[in-house]
Amino acid sequence: MNTLTRLPAIETASLLLREIELRDATPFSNFMMQDDYQRHIAMRLASEAEVKAFVSRAVARQGEERRNVFHLAAEEKLSGEAIGDGFLILQRPRAVEIGWGLHPAMWRMGLGTEIGEALLALAFERLRADNVWCKVMAGNEASARLARRIGLRHLKSHPDYPAQPGRSGLVEFYAMSGDNYFDRAY
Repeated sequence: MNTLTRLPAIETASLLLREIELRDATPFSNFMMQDDYQRHIAMRLASEAEVKAFVSRAVARQGEERRNVFHLAAEEKLSGEAIGDGFLILQRPRAVEIGWGLHPAMWRMGLGTEIGEALLALAFERLRADNVWCKVMAGNEASARLARRIGLRHLKSHPDYPAQPGRSGLVEFYAMSGDNYFDRAY
């Protein structure tokens, strides 16, 4: 059972991935409410108030003893502002779901790959996962390419996956084992 209450920050070439802080509510609102961002995600936030409530809930969970959900901010090192996000969810012992998002103005710059790589490192190296997986909504070719780029393999398709209450659709699942992660070249 997980007893980790906080994840360490991870520094990439351009980003600092760290636990969400209350100050992230406004920058998150700047990208999470954009149509391009919301098009292919399951959890849609409809207002600044909903984003602020999400951030507050994530911060409040950080001290829970048997925590299984970790939400991260992807802070651009140059500006010090959150321009993306990521999450890790312990689904069962030693299996972790990951997911990522990025401000649409920052797409096609390699930052999503940096987030994905950092999430894999946290899942395998800190949370000691045996398997990591993600789900990609139909039509989100950028996230499907990102999943493959960071080494996840297509596992299966689910034609009618319940994404949100009252909404379902085609979802692709990608996965990687710990053995494959630790056998990768640096």
